[in-house]
Formats: sequence, C-alpha cells, structure tokens
Amino acid sequence: MAKRQFPQRWPELMPQLLQVWTTGTAAQVELVLMILRSLAEDCVSSSFNTSIPPARRKDILQGLNGCLPQLFPVVYQELEKQYALYRSQMDKTSSQRLIHAALEMLKEFLEWMPLERPVDPATNLIMVAVALLDDNEFRVAAAECLEVYMTRGFGKDNRAIMLQSISQIIEKVDSIDVTTLEPDLEANLLFHKKLNDMLVTWGTCQLDTLLLEAGEQEMALLRVILKNLCRLFAHPSLILTEAQIIFWLTVLKNKTVLKQGEAFLADVLEQLRQVSFDKYFKLGSPERDNPGPQTVACECSREEFDDHNEYISYYGNFRGRLYALIRVLVQLNPTIVLQSLRERLVFVLAQYPAGTDHLSTDRGLCTDLSTAYLYHEGISSLIDCIVKQLPANAMQNPTNHQTLQAILQAILSFDTPDPLLKFRQLLVLASFAKYYVLDGSTLTAVFEMLFANINFVMSGEDVHGKMSSGTINVRRRALSSLVSICQAIPAHILPVLPVLCTKAQELFAADRVTDTEGVMLYEMLVLVSNSMENKEERVQFVQQIVQDPLTQWTSPEMTALVSSPQSIITAIEAVANDEKARKLVGTIVKTLTTLYGIAKRAGVTFSPKTTEDSGAFEGAWPHLLPNLLALVRSLHGFQEPAVKEALLKTSTACWLLSVSVDEVAQLLGGKNQLEQEEVDKLPAASKWSKWHKNVRDISYHLMGVAVGQMSFYKNPQVASVLQNSMLSDLDLMEHRHLKGALAYVYLPFLKNCPRELYPSLLDPVLGTLFGHFAQRALSIFQRPAAGDKPVQTPWSALVVGIEDAKQEIAREKMVMELTRQFIDFIEYAIDPKTVVGTDTDNPKHVTSPEDAFLRDFILTQSPSLPFAIGAILVQVICWKDTLSCRKAVLLGDKLVNVLHADTKYHTLLGRDLFSAALQGILREHVGHVKEDGLKWEIINFARNIYCRLTLGLTPVEECKGIDPCNQPLRPASSLCSAPREILLSLPDVTPGQVDALDTLLREKHSMKTQKNAFKELLEMPILSIRREQALASGSSSPLAGILGTNSASMKKVLDLPEKLVIPSREFEAQVKWQQAQNPNLDTQSLFGAQ
Repeated sequence: MAKRQFPQRWPELMPQLLQVWTTGTAAQVELVLMILRSLAEDCVSSSFNTSIPPARRKDILQGLNGCLPQLFPVVYQELEKQYALYRSQMDKTSSQRLIHAALEMLKEFLEWMPLERPVDPATNLIMVAVALLDDNEFRVAAAECLEVYMTRGFGKDNRAIMLQSISQIIEKVDSIDVTTLEPDLEANLLFHKKLNDMLVTWGTCQLDTLLLEAGEQEMALLRVILKNLCRLFAHPSLILTEAQIIFWLTVLKNKTVLKQGEAFLADVLEQLRQVSFDKYFKLGSPERDNPGPQTVACECSREEFDDHNEYISYYGNFRGRLYALIRVLVQLNPTIVLQSLRERLVFVLAQYPAGTDHLSTDRGLCTDLSTAYLYHEGISSLIDCIVKQLPANAMQNPTNHQTLQAILQAILSFDTPDPLLKFRQLLVLASFAKYYVLDGSTLTAVFEMLFANINFVMSGEDVHGKMSSGTINVRRRALSSLVSICQAIPAHILPVLPVLCTKAQELFAADRVTDTEGVMLYEMLVLVSNSMENKEERVQFVQQIVQDPLTQWTSPEMTALVSSPQSIITAIEAVANDEKARKLVGTIVKTLTTLYGIAKRAGVTFSPKTTEDSGAFEGAWPHLLPNLLALVRSLHGFQEPAVKEALLKTSTACWLLSVSVDEVAQLLGGKNQLEQEEVDKLPAASKWSKWHKNVRDISYHLMGVAVGQMSFYKNPQVASVLQNSMLSDLDLMEHRHLKGALAYVYLPFLKNCPRELYPSLLDPVLGTLFGHFAQRALSIFQRPAAGDKPVQTPWSALVVGIEDAKQEIAREKMVMELTRQFIDFIEYAIDPKTVVGTDTDNPKHVTSPEDAFLRDFILTQSPSLPFAIGAILVQVICWKDTLSCRKAVLLGDKLVNVLHADTKYHTLLGRDLFSAALQGILREHVGHVKEDGLKWEIINFARNIYCRLTLGLTPVEECKGIDPCNQPLRPASSLCSAPREILLSLPDVTPGQVDALDTLLREKHSMKTQKNAFKELLEMPILSIRREQALASGSSSPLAGILGTNSASMKKVLDLPEKLVIPSREFEAQVKWQQAQNPNLDTQSLFGAQ
C-alpha cells in the first residue's frame, strides 16, 4: 500500500508506523523496520526488475526524506535501548533481531539520504556503526553500512563530513586484530573481507576528494589508512588481497602522493613488495597436505574455493593483477626489488633443490603438487615478471647489473635431473634476453645449457620411441627459449650463427631430434639469419634450409595425394597395410610445419621496413602454393554430400569427420571433463580426427602467411585462387573449421590486402563471408520450443567419447567461439584500434591511417558490406552470449554514428537494429539473463538510434557552434519514423509517453538523463512481456499467479496525479524566497552611521 499511496494519499504513514513502534511489541517494531527497509530498497535499486515507476520512486524517497527528522531519533534511541538489553543478556534473541533489522534499514537509507543526516550530533548513526565494529554479532552489518556510506559522492561541499567519518572509522580499524582467524575462521574471514571492502571502497570513491587539499593532516590520515590497508593486504586470503590491487595501482601513480617523498611511502612499499613476492607462489591450495607456514592460507582457501582446480583457475587471474602491481614497484625502486629477488632465489635453490613430497610413483620425481616444484614455479615466474619489466637505464646501473649477473649465475649453476624443475630453469633463461645484450659473455654458457637439454632424455627413453611428457616438455622448452632469445636479439647472435648451424647439423646428423623439434631448430636459424646485411646471403641461407621440405612437398606422390578428398581417403584406408602410404600421409604435417616455421620467421624484422624487400622466402611461394591450395580444397571437400556419405561408410577414414578428444577436452574446459572409460573404448583409428585437425590448422596457418605477402596479390587470378580454395564449400564448413579459417587466414587477408584491390577483391570476399554467416546465424540462433531438442544444422560436428549432454555443451561452445571470432573480425574491420605507449603509464588506443582507410572503405564506399555487417549484428544482439552481444552493440553504435545521415540505411538502422536492441532487452533466453550493465549499453544504443534517426538530434560533442538544447529541426524526408512506430507497438506504451520522451530528449542533452528516460519507458513493456511469457509457459511458479491474466487485472503501482507537497520543504522554500526578495541589509552601516 505504501508503494501506491505514500506520501500524497497517505501522509500519515510515518506517524502511524511510529505509533506502532512506540506502543507495539518487539515483533511489530521489527516489522516496521522491515517495511521501511523494503520501501527504500525498492525505490533505490537500479535493477530492471523493479515494478515502481520512476516518478513514483522519487515521490516515495522525497516523502521518506521529509520524515527523517521524526524517524532517526526513534531509531537511534531504539538501537541504544536494544543494545543495552542485548549486552545485559536479558532478552538477547529479540534484541539481536531488532538491531539487525535496524542496520539493514540503515544500509538502504544510507544510499540516498542527505549526507549530513547520519552524522547529526544528536543521532550520529555512523558512530553507532563504527562502535559496532567491535561486536562479533553486528560487525559485518555495521561494516556494510559504512561501505555504502563511503560510496557516496561527498565532493568539495561535504568533504569535511567524509574526513570526519573516515577518521573515526580508521581509528577503530587500527585497533582491530586482522591477523587472528581462529577460533571461528569462517566468521572472522567474512568480517575481514567486509573491512577490506569498506576501505577499498573509500579509496576508490574518496581518495581524490581527500587530496583536494593535501595538507599535513590529510596526508597523516592517508598514511594511517594506507598502513591499515597494508595490514589487510598481507592477509592469508587471496581474494582479500586481490580486491586491493587496483587501488594500490591508483595510489602509486598519484602525483600528489608521490610528491610526498620517499619517506612517506617507504614502509608501505616494503610491505607491498614482501607480500607480492610471497603471494606469487601458489602455496595456498585448499588440497595441500602439511602446508607448514601456509596452513592459515590453505584454511582460507578451503573456505573460498571448492577444490584445487577452482583455486588454480582463480590464481591465474590473481597473479595477472599482481604482475601489474610488481611492475609499478619495479619502476619505483628497481635496485631493492632485484636484491629481494636474489635473496628469494638463493633461498629456493638452497631449501628446495629436489622434490620431497607428492612424488611420481614410477621415478620419484616432482609432480605439479610437490612443494619444491611450487617454489621453483613461483620463483621462475617472479624472475620473468621482474626482469622483463626492468627499464633499460635500471639494467645498466652497475649495482643492478651485478645483481642480475648473480641471479643468472645461480640459475646456471643449479643442476637437477628432475624434468619439472629443469623446465622452469630453462624457461627463465629466456627472460634475460635484454641482459645478454649487455653481457654477451654469458650467452655461451646459456647456449651450452639450452643445446644440451635439446637432447635431454631420462633412462630407458628413446628419442624416436617412447618419451614421457616431462622429457618432451624439457626438450621443447630448451628450443623455445633458444627461439625466444634469437627472436629478441638476432643481431647480437648473428656472429655465432655458424656455430648454431654446426650444433643444429650435429643434432640432425645424430638423429637426436623429433620432427617438431627440427622445425624449431629451423626457426631459430632463420630468425638469426634475418639480421644478415646482405639480402643475397639471406636468400641463399633460407633456400638451403627450405630445399628438402619443399622437394618433398612438390613431389609427384604428394601432388597426387592432396589433389582430391578421395585420394586422401584412399591413402588413409591403405595406411594399415601399405608402408609407403603411411609414410606419405605422415609427411604432410611434418613438411607443412617445417615450411610454415621457415616462412613465418623469414624476413621478420623489427624495423619499419616492409617485408617485401626482406622476403628471403619469396622464391618458394610459387612452388609451395599449388599443392597447398589443392590440399585446402580437398579438406573442404570432405563435407560435400557425396564425399561425406562415402566417407562415413569407411572403417578408418570416417574418423576424419569427428572432433578429436583433445578438442573436446578444450571445449569442455579440461581433460577432467572427459569420461575416461568412454575415451578408452575409442578405436585406434580415432587418431585420424586429430590428424585432420593438425593438417587443417597448419594449412590455414601457412595460407595466413601466404596472404600476408605482397607477391600473393600480384597474381591477376587472385580472386579465383581464393574462391577455389579458402571459399570453396564455405556453406558446408563446420563451425570449428570456419573459426580457424577466420582467425588464421581471413584476418591476415584483411590486414594485408592492398588498397587498390579493395573493390575487386576485399569487397566480394568479405561480402561472401559476412553474407554466409548472417544466414548461418539465423539458423543456429533459433530458440527451440520448450521440450524440443536443439536445432540440428549441417555445420554441427560429430562429437564422440562423451555423454549426450556434454556433446551438446561442446557444440554450443563451438557456436559461441565462432560467433565471437566473427564479431572480433568485424571489430577489426570497422573499429580497429592499435595500442601505443604500452611501456608508459598511459597507453592509448589509436587508429592507424591504414586501418582508417580500410574502415572508411567498408562503411562508406562498399555498396553491400554495411548491410551484411548489420545483418550479423542484428542476430548477435538478440543472442545469449554476453561478450558477443556487448561487442555487437558497440559495433552497431559505430554503424549508426557513421551511416545515420544516409537514408538508404534507415531500414537497417531504424527498423532492424532498433528492433534487435529492444528485443535484446525485452526478451531473454531461458537461463541467460542479461546483466544490468549490458542492458544499459543496449538502451544507450537504442537511444542513439532514436535521437539521430527519428529526432535528427546530434550528440553534444558533435554540436559545433550549435546549442545542443535548441538544435534546428531537420527535414522530415531525412528522418526515420520506424523507431517511433516500434516503440508505439510495444505493450503498455502510449503516444503520450512517446511524445514526452521526444520532448525530454530534445531538452535534456545529458546522456544519463536520456538513458534513464528510455529505461523508464521500457519498464512496463518488460513487465508485460514477462507476464505473457510466464502465462504462455504454463508456469506453476507463484510469480505467474501474481502477474495475473491480463494487463487490466494486474495490480500495477501507478504514478499519482497529485503534486507532492512536503510541508517542511515548502516552508524552507518560502523562507528562501522571502530572503531573496527582502535581503537583510545592515542599515546601521549606511550613510556613515556609527
């Protein structure tokens, strides 16, 4: 009733409630508090689920505000009385409930009431909340109240209130023990998190207000706050620490804070550094046995994470945040950071030289859970983080240089037979690439260690036989580190290129490397050769390396094999009995991987020169491409109906059509999601699904390098080449294959297609791609009716080895990944951004001239691409994937901003995209409710369309020399009426409401105000549609009954026609008016009167 009547028709509500309060029982007092809390909560909530119209909400809040002088003394006295009863043990349960109810009500009121009201000396409820931080029963609720208050915008006018409040809060927090978690770990952990959230919220919302005047008192207060945040930063909970990181990044980059000098932050930085280093080690898993010093951290993790997998998943993001903080700490004082790092390394190598727990059963070596491995993984990651972030001048500092040298020597001196520990050792050697430039003498020892470990095997293993995953990882890590170093500083390694070649030849000659490892050796040599000054020498060097694999690739047998899908199927069927066929089929991946490794690395340069002049691989393309194009065409041909039908009848090659076990595991989030029993039942022939994936991936990767070469576009038949290879059988490609083609081939094509070929090549290729996906999306995004199975499409993959429910999840994931890939592709095409200044504190996103030219062609010169892109966005905005939808909305906004003036796009923008935006808000997929943030973005998109197309309004930032509130009317012929007609077609929307919206949009140019107006208009249609959906589904939920059967029978909360009059406010306004009319002049000072 209060929602419908108060205050206009029920002005006596508050006196009546207070009458009940003073004369009623404890239960009635609690009920009054709950009523007041609910009333405020329903009005303040920004949720889209509220049933109270905006004007009604404002009336209620103003009515409540006018009653605060009556209400708060009663609340304050009640709290005093009930807390005294609670402490006296007389009626503990009743008092406890009442105090909780009062704090819950206060929390809702603190979100909106005038800032000075809760700190009124007579009823200082903030002090009450501060005092209750000492009480175990009420401390969490009290902290929540204070956190809400700290989110308010105090600004300059109310800065004194904020300073007074935070001073009282921090004085109390300073006396609270935040290190002891026993005996009630769960309750104490929750309270510590609430305290932390409160202080972080203050820092996020009020730091700038505090620093408006950075006087001695303010800085002393800030220092106490930072000291207490440091205490909480060292808390054993990861979640608690992570919540602070963004705040610290803000503080440590704030110029006012940094101006205070080194002494102001010295102890704070020391503690941040120590804690950041400590928490860079994954030692707090909830499943660790005998964790020793990390016992409390592990106990916290048991409260916060279900198992080790959830902990590891969270820890990845946590370490990423910590990385950013350590980067700032390195910049502030690299010398101290390096010294601490060295001490940490010495400790780890001395205390944990080998595994002692969680060892492997076969060899007694470390596993992922061994304490020694956790320490080595942590220290190597920490070294990688710090060394890579060192500024050049810091690295050249003699003290730092000496420390780095000592760190590197300690790493090189460490000797272990354990593959896991050795892997971390080899990994970290690649982190010192910039250091090797200053200390070339160390490179010899580094290369010796890396080359020695390329040949690493444990006893009983064979290079070309069975090797454990640990051995394989060590060998490949040694190669990866070599490649990384050569890629980072090729010119400094060029003098020893002959030595590298000799070592590589020795490994090849002794047959000590696998095919994959051989490719990486080739890559390393090519990277170094790119630094050769003489182009002829470069070309000759690459030709020598590429000769053997190219000969194999262009052989008559290989040409025949890749020429058609039938040839590949026949060869695979013959593999079991034909050694020649087995060898030839196995050569495809090896040869293409080798050629890809060389092609990718040849000509790579860090100078701004074009690759055309440095393409040492240039001469190989004419020989390589014919068979590559034929292979791509054959792979696509597997999906042709006749070929597919024949393929499914084979015993071995039929597995080419299934999804490999590794792909399924990746789609489901890890191998632990697979049913091992089902996987074990798969026949040996199932390996061909993985072979197909590998061949297709490497083919697309190599095509991606090819379309990045200028020579590719010199072929006059280039359009036909693409049509007969990459675009062949596009309509039949599986989702996963189309995603790979987009990422590996079409994106490089988009980036590298010459400007002069945009109309003749880029336009038709993108038109084909976009047009196809728009049609595909129309089919795959269809919502099955309740109880129906998901729509089966010709692009659905064959998934085996898992139960039906998980098969469907895997297929859904493929659809989602393809959709996201297409949206990313469109984003690069029409809203490309390049990040500049990544090594500074203020990186920026800019659009390069080349990208701008591409964007302008697609949006303003192509006759068809805007429509094709729009058709995709229409589908995605209505779909259930939040990430895709959010990007699609931003891209739709881009289309509107660029194309709104051209009437030929009005149907696309004003009808299709506007309808899609409204549908995205009004109708949601079952189980996939859009978050409020995304709904605001969609509303802003709809608002932009309506303002630009229907009203002809220009945003404020584009109004050059025009008053935004009085923009000239545009001719009706240039406007689009479709959005207005669509709004009028919505249930419960009247012409008067739309007219009022038009007026507001013309008069109020604040984007926030306009968005609120749109949201208010759409609230009733949302409720109406939800009611229809609940009734149509035959829902038995209580909601369906409450919603009623029709719009007329539903008991809505309606706006009241009576003007809201609050006597106290009216009196204040009258006094102010009289003062303005009759100012209180000091007449004694007139005419020189004494």
